[in-house]
Amino acid sequence: MARHKVLRSPRLARKEKKRKVHKVIFWCSFSVVLFSLVLYGFSRPAFTITHIEVSGASRIPSASITELVEEGMKGSYFGFISKAHTLLYPKAELSAELQKAFPALSSVSLSLNNLASLHVAVHEREPQALWCTGAFGCFLLDETGFVFAVAPEGSDGLYYHLEFPATSSPLVRAVITKSALADIISFLTKLEKIGFDPEKLIIRDGHELEVILRKGGSLLLQDTNYDHSLASLEALLREGDVLPGTKDALRVSYIDLRYGNKIYFKPR
Repeated sequence: MARHKVLRSPRLARKEKKRKVHKVIFWCSFSVVLFSLVLYGFSRPAFTITHIEVSGASRIPSASITELVEEGMKGSYFGFISKAHTLLYPKAELSAELQKAFPALSSVSLSLNNLASLHVAVHEREPQALWCTGAFGCFLLDETGFVFAVAPEGSDGLYYHLEFPATSSPLVRAVITKSALADIISFLTKLEKIGFDPEKLIIRDGHELEVILRKGGSLLLQDTNYDHSLASLEALLREGDVLPGTKDALRVSYIDLRYGNKIYFKPR
């Protein structure tokens, strides 16, 4: 059976076309209104960060942190949405920029106190030792082994002095592992407890260390036998007639603890 083509009347076609045009106009108008409302909301002063509060800073001036954050929120997105908007401020970028500008910061956290106030909480690195490199001077080292600042004047007597030759500045770099640093500081602390006064510790190649004593002489050991070295020293001190001098002032150029149970020393 042959199919018959159904023809629409011109009147119905015009009516359908008009309905579609009205629909397009409606959605275009709705989109414009919606966009205007969104734009109005984003431009409202109530949603703009106007105050910055900094906590946790002691060695780094809070004003310097505030200034950098304010600089990072200048400008706009797409030419009309402020970067200081409560919902759209560049949180990740600001955090990264703060840690880059201030290596002494170990962490940065940004949060809103309210719609107009931003709280910047920072945590500063605590010095654990001096990392000295000869020609490049001494630097502050935190517990993770990260060099974060040039050591200020007068630091030498405040922290353990670790020395390592270098061909470039170690600033803003990790120079030793956290566990290796913890072992060294633990060893130096125990060394003081048994009567020795370390002036500095020199890190040499091949796991070898030299501890320079403040009253003269030095200790030679390996970084793999801290406990054995301490036990050997304590045993030597108990034998009062073995080492020349007294416990507080040994008359030795060095005590060599690198060879297990064999201990060598050179009298001065």
